[in-house]
Amino acid sequence: MRRLPRHAALLLLTIAATIAGASLATSHAQEPAHGRLAGEIPATLHPAVARAEQGMNAMQAALLTRLRDQIASGGPASAVQVCRDEAQVITSRVAREQGIAMGRTSHALRNPANAAPAWAATLVRDTAGSTAATQGLRVFDLGDRVGVVRPIGFVDMCASCHGAPAALPPAIRDVLATSYPRDAAVGFAPGDLRGWMWAEVTKP
Repeated sequence: MRRLPRHAALLLLTIAATIAGASLATSHAQEPAHGRLAGEIPATLHPAVARAEQGMNAMQAALLTRLRDQIASGGPASAVQVCRDEAQVITSRVAREQGIAMGRTSHALRNPANAAPAWAATLVRDTAGSTAATQGLRVFDLGDRVGVVRPIGFVDMCASCHGAPAALPPAIRDVLATSYPRDAAVGFAPGDLRGWMWAEVTKP
């Protein structure tokens, strides 16, 4: 077989790599905007999803424990200060311990630092106003990573800080106005979708 000149062989390799890269980008671009339900993903992603769930469980436990302790000792108004001053620190610590990226987000933010990652933004926006019971774990294939989101339901414990504005205790309204002048995270009722936990895990 006649060998191609070196420059021609390099050109063909470049074209092939470009086509392959374009195909991969197209594949990722076609990932559903709302991700996939856990039952719809290939088995190869299961370990990453399990690791993400483990991390989110740890984050949830750490945050709830701290909030419950603070409410018990200082009342609901003091819990706002924990969310303002400690929640991000706790989340970062647990993320480091788990070795993954994690956070919480919502369509109605209190802290701008909790804005959704780009890959989850459409889901967060489109599910605004729904109930937690109608949502479930969602998985996003991000190429070299896997993104996982899990709904956060509004429960009675949340009402004193995130319920109907007129029903919030005056002390909480005052601290919210001072701490979060652009607060949008009120007006929720039990059963509402309050937001999402998210995690990004590198593929094995």
